[in-house]
Amino acid sequence: MKVNKKISLIISLVLIITLIGIVVKNGFTNNQTINALIKNEDGTERIAYETKLIGLDHSETTLKDYKGKILVLNFWASWCGPCIDEAPDLNKFYKKKPKNVEFLTVNMTSKEKGVESVEKFADQYNIKFPIFLDKKGTLQKSFEIIGYPTTLIIDSDGIVQYRIQGEINREQLNTLVSKL
Repeated sequence: MKVNKKISLIISLVLIITLIGIVVKNGFTNNQTINALIKNEDGTERIAYETKLIGLDHSETTLKDYKGKILVLNFWASWCGPCIDEAPDLNKFYKKKPKNVEFLTVNMTSKEKGVESVEKFADQYNIKFPIFLDKKGTLQKSFEIIGYPTTLIIDSDGIVQYRIQGEINREQLNTLVSKL
């Protein structure tokens, strides 16, 4: 009888420890997940302004800093052929963008060989626009990015108006932004 009680006690302890582990893991995972896009009842998506961004220069900001402006958000990787092809046009767009437009890029750093790859790319293509890093892939997941490059154009109310998968050029950006 004593053996059965000991076995029952051990099984109970293992179950309790397992359940505690699951609760702790879920709590940690939920803290790491961000919901940068919020689905509206009408089917549109809007950005969560509290979404944090960490710059290549180690600066931190949130999308709230861009509230009230049209936001062009480009997701890319340094090894991506179309991303390389569009970089010069994105630079030109950034240099002559309207004052009510902010242009930000998010590098899929979790898919890179390291931050050095991003820095090398920025130097090689003389990038002047802000580059933010997605070191853990949380932004990619939250913004539902399935391929590179992907560009979101968000109106001044934070509503995603356009999602362009694939390469985009300066003229296309100017056309889409002018419609907002």
